[in-house]
Amino acid sequence: MPEVSGATRDAPPLRAGRVVLGWWALVAAAVLAWWLLAPQPEVVTDGAQRVAPGLPELAAAQDGTFVLVTAAAGALMGLGLLRVGPTADRVVVMVLTALGGAYVTSFAGTWLGGWVAGPRRAPALPEDIGDTLVDGASVASSQLTLSSDVALAVWPVAAALVVTGVLIARLLRGPVVREAEDEDQ
Repeated sequence: MPEVSGATRDAPPLRAGRVVLGWWALVAAAVLAWWLLAPQPEVVTDGAQRVAPGLPELAAAQDGTFVLVTAAAGALMGLGLLRVGPTADRVVVMVLTALGGAYVTSFAGTWLGGWVAGPRRAPALPEDIGDTLVDGASVASSQLTLSSDVALAVWPVAAALVVTGVLIARLLRGPVVREAEDEDQ
């Protein structure tokens, strides 16, 4: 059995560690981007409690921001895969980890949005605030939430589309054929 040098033997775990670290960095960036960029309800205060009127457009806008952020993260993930070379196994792993990234981004963003008041973000409302309001007033939490589960599919689809698009472009371009130059001329 041939001797394997230490550098070759250590390369796959080090590469896997960089990939995992890169995945967590991408998820953290997506969480922060969603948290910072998502629109927030206009907060009306009664002096003691913060009250956010229920706006259905707000939920759609927060979901739209999530879609844009995760589409960008998916595109970056697809470009990263193209850098190392796409194989069938790597593409499947990329799609599954992209789906995991979308779930982690959703849960972490919701947790962060309800726990830490961001720049311009009001704190989450107490449970008994409805008892102190007049009838007919609507109250919505100012917590960042993802209301559309289909938005979770954007990250893996964007990653797969980038890889597929680049591979199709490479196929259509075809191999580069260079003609031998004539030295006599």
